[in-house]
Amino acid sequence: MKRSLLILFYLTATLGACGQYLRLTGDTARTALYLDLSKLWNYNLYEHSRWGGGLLLSTHPKQFIFKQIDAEGYLGYGTFDEQWKYGVSLAEHLHCSNNGVFYQRAQKDYFAAANRHIDNPWSGTSLLSGFMSRRMVEMHCVTLGYRMDLNRWRWAAEITFGKRGHLFDENNLLYARQTPIDFERFGCLRLLLRHNSGFAAQYELFSDLKTMRLLAEYSRSIPLSFLKLDLYAQGGITPKNNAYIDLFDLGGTWDAPVYIGSNFPTVSPNEFTSNTFGLLSMRLCTAKPLYNVYSTLFNVGSNPRPFVGLTALWGSMWGQNADGTKIIETLVLQAPYKGLLEPVVGVDGIVRWGAADLGVALACRITPRTATYHQNQTPENLIFMLSLTLAVE
Repeated sequence: MKRSLLILFYLTATLGACGQYLRLTGDTARTALYLDLSKLWNYNLYEHSRWGGGLLLSTHPKQFIFKQIDAEGYLGYGTFDEQWKYGVSLAEHLHCSNNGVFYQRAQKDYFAAANRHIDNPWSGTSLLSGFMSRRMVEMHCVTLGYRMDLNRWRWAAEITFGKRGHLFDENNLLYARQTPIDFERFGCLRLLLRHNSGFAAQYELFSDLKTMRLLAEYSRSIPLSFLKLDLYAQGGITPKNNAYIDLFDLGGTWDAPVYIGSNFPTVSPNEFTSNTFGLLSMRLCTAKPLYNVYSTLFNVGSNPRPFVGLTALWGSMWGQNADGTKIIETLVLQAPYKGLLEPVVGVDGIVRWGAADLGVALACRITPRTATYHQNQTPENLIFMLSLTLAVE
């Protein structure tokens, strides 16, 4: 029953995040106020359920007193840590040319720590939405950046400075019932690069000149007659002296079994934290639905597409302290040196609801587990899930 409710709630939040904003007034090219559905409910492993609400104000220079700005805000309550939280963000375009934009952004928010995600400054601000997180950071920061389109390349450079607090107990790295601890001031240089072919890379260097992360990914869809092959690869590396909060959180959807892309539903909460990893995901599906029916009156339809997939992941936790002892993370977390293979089979689009296709999927872990588990909670090796994909017309 608990898992069924969790699936329903997580699916509702994800649909809200995918649909993004319900327009209350105005037009997308004009000054408008939006309700952010993704802030109504959020699930992560730090807060468990967070209930709240959020608004976004997007302005157009010709219809507003200021330059083009995007303002976001939300208020929410975490049921596990029993804390109220809020996030605010104000982004402003300082100067716009034909190909580039100078911008600034001020934020106070909670983020998943070092999750394997490449920021996208072309899509505006990114307050915490419906993704899984094992560790969280409270961050107060200001960002100055420049982004530019040049032929098939897009690039951006950002400088961020502010302070951050780590939301975890050092004696219990995964779960905590406490306010942020160890606030520290920081600066960060972030470089982002994207190509129309599907390649993207992100480099981060922090103010201590020792903490850094390099993350790259590549995605491509290959048509094969009546089938389609989707490929996705990602890799990342950090130095051995990075703090725990700056390591990669490879994660999955262990507590909320919803199949979304190359996630890992059989991964336990503390199994795939690492400072070096590589991932390859392959997914073969029918290029067109088996059939297509849709009711515009009820905004519901069906367009089923069977699929099979395989995700391979390798990661490691390497490095040691100055005295030659292992860093605490290797003692607590045990990195996945043997890797992970996870095949999945399912059917997308059994039900189309608005812009989302809902289906079913079955994932199976075929490699042994390598990590210890929090409170002896060992996930199943075989998991039945709901699948969620965005409808692409």
